[in-house]
Amino acid sequence: MAQSASKSCDICMSGPGRNYCEQCDQWMCENCKTLHLRSKICRNHTFLSGSNINPEKKSFCNEHDENFIFYCVDCDMPICKICSVKKHKKHDMSEINESTQELQAEVKKIIESKIKSLKKNLNKIEQGTGEYQREIKEAIRVITEDGKQMKQWIDKKVQALITSLKEKETANLKVFQSIRTGFQNDLGKFVECQTAFNECQKVANASKLLTQLKNIKVELDVEVEKQLPVMPKIKYNKKNVSEREMFNLFGDVSLK
Repeated sequence: MAQSASKSCDICMSGPGRNYCEQCDQWMCENCKTLHLRSKICRNHTFLSGSNINPEKKSFCNEHDENFIFYCVDCDMPICKICSVKKHKKHDMSEINESTQELQAEVKKIIESKIKSLKKNLNKIEQGTGEYQREIKEAIRVITEDGKQMKQWIDKKVQALITSLKEKETANLKVFQSIRTGFQNDLGKFVECQTAFNECQKVANASKLLTQLKNIKVELDVEVEKQLPVMPKIKYNKKNVSEREMFNLFGDVSLK
């Protein structure tokens, strides 16, 4: 495959591919080139380096200037007919076009398999992401509903306490008003007795004065002094509930 020398390394895909392996038809960075030549089957591979390399123009054996017609499986490199006799005589070899076709089919199969596997994994990620987002949405809905329910219970309890207090207040105020009215009536009668007493002080006749005083005393004795009511004491007995105890009323979020 003809590529410019400015492409990235075909092996690590990150370093600059400035070195071209003539046998593998691959561009490599300096590190990958070093590792490549350390391999037993690749130690005899030759490299072209430079900025103006065109691999398509090089298809001949460097040593014999012959076309590559065989592929040495043991050395993993294309060879010419002279090399096949001199250097690779006992090696496992095949016709280069046949090896190319076999490798082409193998590479195609690997590429298709990799693409299929990656697409399958991507599809699983998409499905998993969608399911995860739906679960998050559902969890938020349940948490919100849980919070609303607890707020409703709290509001209901608060309203029940307030209603109970107001009902007690209304009933007791009626009692207080009744007692107050009784005291006001007694006050009015005693004021009348006081007025009558003051008037009788003007009477000079002792017998008549005595009679009036007795009548006033009878009025005073009729009215029994009323007792003050015991005023009820109202106190809200607050429970010391901590924030943590409130939080414990909620469920927990679990991640499987």
